[in-house]
Amino acid sequence: MVRHVDIFYGRVDIDFDRKPGHQMSLAYAAEALQLLDDEHLLVRIHRDRAAMAKMAQDDAGQVVRMALQSFGPMNVAQLQELLSPRLVSADDWKRFWDAARKVLKKDHLVEIPSKRTDPLRLLSKKKAYDREWFAMLAQERDMASVLSLVDELVENKTSIPDDECRRIIGERLAFVIKGAGHRTPALTAQAYMAAREVGADAGLVNVAAGAAELMGDGLFLETTRTLPARLVGPFILFLSAYDAARLSELLMRLLRRLGMTALNEAVAYLLANGREEAVAAAFREAVTAQEIEVEFLYWIVRNPEKRDAWGLGTLSSLMRLILLDLARSYSGDRLKVKNMLRSRVEHVDFLREAMAGMTDLQREEVIQLVRESSAWSALDRQSVLGHIVKLYPELEAVVASRAGSSAAPAAPARARLTSQRSYTERQKLLEKVVTVDIPQNSKEIAIARSYGDLSENHEFKAAKEMQGILLKRRGDLEEMLHAVKPTDFAGASTEAVGPGTGVVLEYKDGRRERYHILGEWDQDAALGIISSETRMAQVLAGRRAGDEVRVPAETGEADCRIAEVTPLPEEVRKWVAGE
Repeated sequence: MVRHVDIFYGRVDIDFDRKPGHQMSLAYAAEALQLLDDEHLLVRIHRDRAAMAKMAQDDAGQVVRMALQSFGPMNVAQLQELLSPRLVSADDWKRFWDAARKVLKKDHLVEIPSKRTDPLRLLSKKKAYDREWFAMLAQERDMASVLSLVDELVENKTSIPDDECRRIIGERLAFVIKGAGHRTPALTAQAYMAAREVGADAGLVNVAAGAAELMGDGLFLETTRTLPARLVGPFILFLSAYDAARLSELLMRLLRRLGMTALNEAVAYLLANGREEAVAAAFREAVTAQEIEVEFLYWIVRNPEKRDAWGLGTLSSLMRLILLDLARSYSGDRLKVKNMLRSRVEHVDFLREAMAGMTDLQREEVIQLVRESSAWSALDRQSVLGHIVKLYPELEAVVASRAGSSAAPAAPARARLTSQRSYTERQKLLEKVVTVDIPQNSKEIAIARSYGDLSENHEFKAAKEMQGILLKRRGDLEEMLHAVKPTDFAGASTEAVGPGTGVVLEYKDGRRERYHILGEWDQDAALGIISSETRMAQVLAGRRAGDEVRVPAETGEADCRIAEVTPLPEEVRKWVAGE
């Protein structure tokens, strides 16, 4: 923008974006500068930035059209450099571009290339899908471009003129399927999906056979990880049209190995198709065994209503798992999920909910885990600890003491206990991993290796990935069995509520509830057995008969009185012993 013109000295002062207050001679300015008309994007932004920012939120497609009209053809990276941060923040760019792309793909006067490095263009006249267009498609040899052109045809709901044009589409999609094969299964999947959309599977493309092949474990995992996120849901629906029962079993079998996008879509599909109890059981098993992947943890954190309905525990009971997982090393998409989970943990509202149901010792353990975690830089770690101190000022001394020297003796760690029954179950699970699952996986690796060409062998990649999961599972189970000790809870004091006791709660409406509090891994709804890590057990810990307490309830919290603290009944003792 021209800020000042000095006729006497023959110079002009200009504010460039990255160089405000730049001086230029009048003669050079007359040659180098261009006067912009009132409709130019930069003029519109200068005159009313707020209105243009609102347009970027409400009508992303129109903002892109204005950019192309003002500056001519440009690729997505150039477009982002132009608009961010002028109108769109870096964090909001993906939402903006996805919204714009969806609108512009239906605009016949905008050409969107298949490659991000190629420019977007405004066309002078509406694109016609005539014989000339199909002849151009017939000559296309770039697989991504073929898919983009066919996708464009489908998006615009264009009718195919005749059988010859339909043959061209089928031949080009068959070309993609043959060329991509198992090496690039995302392109193969898109080609089969496009063939089904345009009805080009007769003779040239066998869509049903392709769908069946893509439901192999290795190919499915690789496809869902490399497909654009917006296509993962449609891909799952595409497979369901050919074998819904097999797809459901595939999704249940691979649930804990799916990436974040695929996990979201798979859970949504399974819930919509009557498999909620099976999905809930898979999540409960992972939480109970404390063998939970970062994608599962993040899904639970993002879906509190399912967390409560499925009995997956509270944020308080999950906090230790979350902090331990954040300390692990990840890469690629899993690192992105870890970073999103970490961002949640850093938020004061998350910390408030997670730590509200904890005992003082558990809050101190959280402080210790945060201090020792490699998930945060020193500055970010201090920020998290600062949030905790603001929520619980009484912990300031704990944070300060642990920030100093380690000369002071540490408080004795609270004993981690569980029932003999749960401990034995966990031992059997470890035995199965060591004696059955790992040897079976080794055989699968050997079989997959025999297929040759490991660079394209997705079954081999899947088997090797499973090997990593099984070895991690073995290590986690061994660590848990070492850290947690089995007990029969004999001799537990009934003076106050704690592990190994029963408790009867009396609510103001006269209703009574009985719970039996055992160890970390113990749970049985039919017998009223709850883990000592549940929020209910933590709220009741140390309380005595006659105390008034506020406990978790379905609608939030409820006031009640502890009517009795009792020894464990015989049926619970038998359960503990595994009888």
